[in-house]
Amino acid sequence: MRYLLAAPKDEVVPLLDERTRQARELYALLPEEAFERRSCADGTEGPRDYDWGTVQLASSAQGFERHLLIRRSTVPNKKDEKTGQLIREIAYFLCHTDPGVTLAGLVTAAGQRWMVEEPFQVAKGQVGLEEHEVRKWCSWYRHTTVCMLAMAFLVIVRSRLITRQPLTPDHRP
Repeated sequence: MRYLLAAPKDEVVPLLDERTRQARELYALLPEEAFERRSCADGTEGPRDYDWGTVQLASSAQGFERHLLIRRSTVPNKKDEKTGQLIREIAYFLCHTDPGVTLAGLVTAAGQRWMVEEPFQVAKGQVGLEEHEVRKWCSWYRHTTVCMLAMAFLVIVRSRLITRQPLTPDHRP
């Protein structure tokens, strides 16, 4: 099965030569030229640009390739816990892909998470998705289901209220 999962910086990954290393160690070994600036998705403030690099890992037994995808912010935006200085945020992703996948394909796959995350952020603010104080799975499931139904209702009502005006040479939206 193909996947792309976020991984912690201390994740131990298998290398091509059968050794293992932590993700942060592999990041430290990558030369600057190994990174490419790419947008993974469009955000509310424009394209989400990051510097991206990959390290090929040991292949799996099923014929899939494994990669460590590294995402680095383009500007310092996170405080270092030890020094207090601003540093670039680094994120790691474990990838299990078809042979021959490109960096562009991995970056596109990594950007797909925002299509899922953004509606959840809206639902937290609009229909109270984060307002549950439950301790059991069943009650959490019921609360989440009601919130998602309420969100679907709001989306349908909003889409019906938006009137589309035809474009004519004299009239511009």
